[in-house]
Amino acid sequence: MTRSLQRTVLAVSFGLVFSSGCIPEAGAIPVVVANSFGAGNTYLTTVGWGVEGTASAAGYRGQAEWFVPGTSGTLSTIQLAMFRSGGSGRSNFYITQDNGGIPGTILESYLNVLSPGGLLTLNSLAQPLLQSGLEYWICAEPADGTTVSGWYENNQGHANGFAFERSEWGWSAIGSPAPPSGVFRVTVNSVPEQTSSALLLLLATGCGWLVRRRWCWN
Repeated sequence: MTRSLQRTVLAVSFGLVFSSGCIPEAGAIPVVVANSFGAGNTYLTTVGWGVEGTASAAGYRGQAEWFVPGTSGTLSTIQLAMFRSGGSGRSNFYITQDNGGIPGTILESYLNVLSPGGLLTLNSLAQPLLQSGLEYWICAEPADGTTVSGWYENNQGHANGFAFERSEWGWSAIGSPAPPSGVFRVTVNSVPEQTSSALLLLLATGCGWLVRRRWCWN
């Protein structure tokens, strides 16, 4: 094997490694893994689930919705629609793992968020990994006692059950059939399959080994 061809083989090998997704940030692709919005980000605008503090007439209440991503990836954004009826209009939002059918370990928090009176986008900074086939929860709690807000329901017929609370982090599950769930959309940055990356890395290693062996034969 000539030295020119050896350099070409090595260049191709390393090119395969770096283009195969061994660096997930470079290969990330935005993917919607859960969505109950209608066309044009529509939802029910006359009814929603209460997110209210202790000073409200109805007393403390939080709301949580679950989903199962079909694609693994790092969390990018959560979108939902909120309204404010009174008080501070501020809520705390969380994405959590599942714990036996209710929200469990918190993966990321979005604290003291003011309700915009419509579509709300929460951009992930921690970018936790969400794994395909596992259940996760989006939770909304009042940020203070004066909060009187609500999470608008979806208009697509999604009614797979939810969780609610009457005390901080005291969740109870409501199974299907149930009234329409709170509207939301979740986007992740998908990463290339590790199997493909591993195979390409093995190929590149093998090519390098052949080049070294050829040098020994010369």
